[in-house]
Amino acid sequence: MPDFTYSKEEVQRCLEALPSRSRIAFGLSCCERMFRNYVTCKQKIKWGDEQPLQKALDELWKCVEGEEMAKSAAKQMYEACEAVAPNSDDFSELLTTSAQDACFSICCVLDYVLQGNPERIAQASSFAVDTLDLYVSALLDGFDRTPHAIFNGEERDEQIRSHPLMQRELARQDADLKLLASNPNLTLLKSEWRAPAKSNLDL
Repeated sequence: MPDFTYSKEEVQRCLEALPSRSRIAFGLSCCERMFRNYVTCKQKIKWGDEQPLQKALDELWKCVEGEEMAKSAAKQMYEACEAVAPNSDDFSELLTTSAQDACFSICCVLDYVLQGNPERIAQASSFAVDTLDLYVSALLDGFDRTPHAIFNGEERDEQIRSHPLMQRELARQDADLKLLASNPNLTLLKSEWRAPAKSNLDL
């Protein structure tokens, strides 16, 4: 089985070789895998609103299908998604950061619509990895909030990188980029990539 590592710079390099609609599709694939994390967090902390996120995803998929998004609409949705991101200072729930990442990843794709900079799509993929980094670390500790000093930094980093959840996410990103490079039917991809049954955290 391949052993995957993550490089935002390499993701960006791959994105730079893709057409704009394919870049957006890749970013949305990452966002869709994080959306349920937000919904689950909202249920736990009794705060939040997934509707702005869902609306943004709906409108961005239309861009993948070839529709133009007005910059004013992209900016408005960006602000709406940013506004529903929970503050880690206000909530102790572990998934709070994952919910933030879900919001900010969608903001990144909207920002790409505004700026056209593929780095913003690469940043969305980085948020997906960050989500897993924190969650897998807590999973390895048995979700015990007490700091653990069993492993040094390099050992812990390797445990997280090689964890099945992280490897699955990295493999998916790699596969998506390779598929998009083959110039697939993006409308068909939309039907396959939208609303996955489980999030990247298996929620």
